Amino acid sequence: MKKVLQILLLGLAVSFTVVPSFAATTPTPSTTPVPTATPTPIGGQSIDGLDKQLNNLKERIASRVAQLNLVDKRGIVGTVTDVNGTQITITDIQGNTRYIDVDELTQFMSTSSKQIGISDITKGSAIGILGLYNKESKRILARFIDEMTLPTLISGAVTNIDKENYEITVSTPDKKDRIVEIDTITKTVVYGKDTGLVRSGFSKIQQGERVFVVGYPDTKNNTKLIAGRIIRMPDVAVNPKIVILKPDEMGITSSTGSGVKLAPLIKSK
Repeated sequence: MKKVLQILLLGLAVSFTVVPSFAATTPTPSTTPVPTATPTPIGGQSIDGLDKQLNNLKERIASRVAQLNLVDKRGIVGTVTDVNGTQITITDIQGNTRYIDVDELTQFMSTSSKQIGISDITKGSAIGILGLYNKESKRILARFIDEMTLPTLISGAVTNIDKENYEITVSTPDKKDRIVEIDTITKTVVYGKDTGLVRSGFSKIQQGERVFVVGYPDTKNNTKLIAGRIIRMPDVAVNPKIVILKPDEMGITSSTGSGVKLAPLIKSK
């Protein structure tokens, strides 16, 4: 019995000595630090790298928009005055000098439907250009260049009427006569101060009245003009350089109905 009590007392002594030692060695719980979130790279690039690319893209878009604001689609017609490398210089129908740039995207067309290039464009050629006009440099980057025939403009007085062949002779202030053929494509109008432009016809054309003719040279006879449009202006005075002569002043008697053609009643000096 005495031994049993000794064993129990020894056990209690050991337990009292172990517990304080265990409590002393146990670490005091502390707050665990929260890890900072690290940005996940996108496509292998950092956020800073993406920001730089985005800013670069914004600058490029702004630059492109500024360029587009300076560019406008435009078409002009003129006569070639010079061809040098990839540049064509023309004089347009208003008399202005225009500079045309040609690149690998420019397409050429001819009146004969054959394939042509810039080497076929020569001084004096009439061409039409459709391209991109730069408002800053005032140059046109051509996208289409069309070889064409420019219309001929005549302003003068009617000096003769050939009703059988539907032709009129127009005298100009520079003392030149031009035979004008009226065709099925010809549009004739008359201009009045009160009425404006009104549709007319060949039978209404009178000798001695002022006319404005737009047409193209006849391919078989370059002295003749095929009219595309005739504007009669009976209320507008004829240029004083064109003299209207009466039959007696020309030594011509009136027709007796024999069918003999009389000479023109009007001649330019």
